[in-house]
Amino acid sequence: MKQLRIIYNTGEVNENGRPVTRRNALVVSDDATSENCEQIVMLLDSLTKYVAQEGYMVVTTQIY
Repeated sequence: MKQLRIIYNTGEVNENGRPVTRRNALVVSDDATSENCEQIVMLLDSLTKYVAQEGYMVVTTQIY
């Protein structure tokens, strides 16, 4: 199973002066490549009011 995890910067800061972030996780096809995931991040970035700060493709393998 593959997931695409995106971390968005909201443009706000907390009481300690650190940026406030939001996270989102999407299940993607097992055939998805890192290039596909990058395109998805760029597309979603253009559709949200937040700025995509980081994107990760996470591969989970069941071992038991």
